[in-house]
Amino acid sequence: MLLKFAILVMKSLGRNKLRTSLTGLGVMVLVAIYAVVTNITGTLKSKIAENDQTRLIVSERWTMPSRVPMRYVADITGRDGVADWTTINFLAGFLDESRRRDRQAICIVTRPDNLREMQSGLEDLDPEIVEALMNRKDGAIVGPGMMKTMGWEIGQQFTLLAARFPPVDIPFTIVGVLPVGEMSNAIYARHDYYMEATNDREAVNAILLKVENSNRAREIAAELGLEYENRQPALKIETESAGVARLASRGQAVLQIIDGVVAILLIDMVIILSNSISISVRERRVEMAVLKVLGFQPLHITLMIIAEAMLVGALAGLFGTGVVSLLSQLTVNGTMPLYVWNKFLLQFPVPWSAAAWGMLIGAGVGLTGSVLPASSAKSVKVSDVFARIA
Repeated sequence: MLLKFAILVMKSLGRNKLRTSLTGLGVMVLVAIYAVVTNITGTLKSKIAENDQTRLIVSERWTMPSRVPMRYVADITGRDGVADWTTINFLAGFLDESRRRDRQAICIVTRPDNLREMQSGLEDLDPEIVEALMNRKDGAIVGPGMMKTMGWEIGQQFTLLAARFPPVDIPFTIVGVLPVGEMSNAIYARHDYYMEATNDREAVNAILLKVENSNRAREIAAELGLEYENRQPALKIETESAGVARLASRGQAVLQIIDGVVAILLIDMVIILSNSISISVRERRVEMAVLKVLGFQPLHITLMIIAEAMLVGALAGLFGTGVVSLLSQLTVNGTMPLYVWNKFLLQFPVPWSAAAWGMLIGAGVGLTGSVLPASSAKSVKVSDVFARIA
């Protein structure tokens, strides 16, 4: 009986190929958009939740970009309880003379010896690459996406053309490739080489401190806040968790809007599918009547309509999220060059597991959208249908 029911569902879908294809396409696009949007909100919320209470960020209080004087560094990093520290400078530039948007890059200059310990996302960086950077002053570790886009290889030399301060073009030699992930389009280089090449020895953009425990981190933040509050320039000291929370509070309204968009997408998917199924049911009243004459019960017809909708929704959801996941992984791995449309996939990569969730969401949308049309299908009267035919 179950096999006969499955065959009936497949034949029914086959007789309505055009409508099934259009409905599936609409659900596929909406589920794909839903997967991307929910992945963005989920990633942002997880980053907010994964706060580190033992890391401090020291920056200039009133000016952007921040300029923390170098004369502050020794006093700040020498505090009791500071287990490790590093300085950060951000260098924006272009990778070639075209100065196109897809040739922009951010170079992060910092201490090379504790790169894996102090830079989030680089915990899995090969120690041999760090060693290579320490052995070559003009060395640079480049993201895999950038390596693919530019066609570079390890050992190749390139020049980062300055986009803003400092107005100095800096040559580098590639000594390694960053792990696949969020840093796919970044460059890491040595701070001492940056100071030598730019003659910018007066300040850094920020100081990162790793403190022994969270209690001591809060104490150091309070101490530095009081001591540097009235100096010129004044400093802002906050835990990494406080910084993330502050940024999150600014973007809370945006996240709420995105969540609203997600809800609207779900409603749209249900409405589109329900409308399509309703039209299909009206066009297939004769088919429903024939099935009843052949002995099918109203429950069987109801289940057939729901099964059709769930199958179309599941396949559309699987295909839509599968395509997005594939594009995302190709972007992160550097196989696909970076364009404006897929840069957000680099920052918020969609995992392969989204395909399974997409299939479940599509099936759920099919179930929700088919309940009302299916209830009307089971109430088709054989006498009325055949009277109209006669």
